[in-house]
Amino acid sequence: MGARPGVRSARLEKGLVAELLLAGLLLGYGFAIPRVVPLLLLASMSLWVRGLGWADLGLRRPRVWSRTVATAVLAALGILLAVRFVIAPLAVWVTGTSIDQSVFEPLRGNLRVLLASLLLAWTLAAFGEEMVFRGYLMRRLTDLVGGTRVGWAVALVVSSAFFGWAHGYQGPAGMVATGLIGASIGLLYLRTGRNLWMAIICHAVVDTVALTLVYLGRTSLLFP
Repeated sequence: MGARPGVRSARLEKGLVAELLLAGLLLGYGFAIPRVVPLLLLASMSLWVRGLGWADLGLRRPRVWSRTVATAVLAALGILLAVRFVIAPLAVWVTGTSIDQSVFEPLRGNLRVLLASLLLAWTLAAFGEEMVFRGYLMRRLTDLVGGTRVGWAVALVVSSAFFGWAHGYQGPAGMVATGLIGASIGLLYLRTGRNLWMAIICHAVVDTVALTLVYLGRTSLLFP
């Protein structure tokens, strides 16, 4: 004899809370990029258990690739302008500190490190982080708080806060700035019908420009 619906629902909710807590613990451990791997495994297992796939979270073939790429690139350029004139200055003002860029020092003038960084940017950073933060985390948060507009707004705020926290190596200002960038990509994800490819390409372009500017020693063009 199975458990009553109310009991079963409570158990599922507790399981979801435990799953999100585990995701939070993984986010708080170690450097941002390697931690994406266990988070992807957790997310994939969560989908498998529920009989879902990544296509259900938005990783499906766009109807028109050229339109998707063009929109994502334009959105990335808009985010980069926002970083320069709004996001970075606001993060510095709020925290009273500058964005810590020391982790990127080995990249300056080093082509080999730039190419390796770009490879990571287009795979684990853009692809992996968007699948985790925008696809998996936002969907699971709405499973907990409800799939209404308010629920998606809560999911956007919480997932963006986690995204900022995952980049703690950039200091308080870096976490605020990265969180706001994550919120911008999250809005793009929601406004385009929860299209993960749009978010992935946008993220990759933002990272490509930022890493190239670091390599060229021109970060002042992005961060005041």
